[in-house]
Amino acid sequence: MTLSQKIADAVENHPNGSASPGLVSAEADGARMQLSLTACGHVGFAFGSLGFSRVEPLNLSTEALRAWGNRVASRVTYLMEPLVVLEVDAEAGVADLKSQAPTPRGELRSYYEVTLFRHGGLSLMRIGFDETTRRRKPVECQMTVEVLERLTDDIVASLV
Repeated sequence: MTLSQKIADAVENHPNGSASPGLVSAEADGARMQLSLTACGHVGFAFGSLGFSRVEPLNLSTEALRAWGNRVASRVTYLMEPLVVLEVDAEAGVADLKSQAPTPRGELRSYYEVTLFRHGGLSLMRIGFDETTRRRKPVECQMTVEVLERLTDDIVASLV
């Protein structure tokens, strides 16, 4: 089974069901995927954060990190907003991607925030910016299991 199939299976068979959040993870093909599940139902699920890592850490150069970010942005086009590479910090060994334009809902403007790490790790969250308080806060990210499978496959394929 591939990593995408294993993480989808883990979400669909989450033992606590929709009543209780929990950590869901899977490992295959030298990589791990982890979700902080907040809800699960017949139509889809919600999570606070998604993490991807290599079992054997890499040591990507700044150029390779930027190229990975560009590949992620070009492959992952099916989320609510397109992703763009904003910054690559050579010293810290991270690349930051964000939604090209946030989605407004009332006083909240939400966007994806993706961080790529030199060692081959990735973190994805959805952030809400409250126009009233001028503060950022994590918000749930919602998707179907099919989108999770595709996202996992695209993350794995983009790292090559």
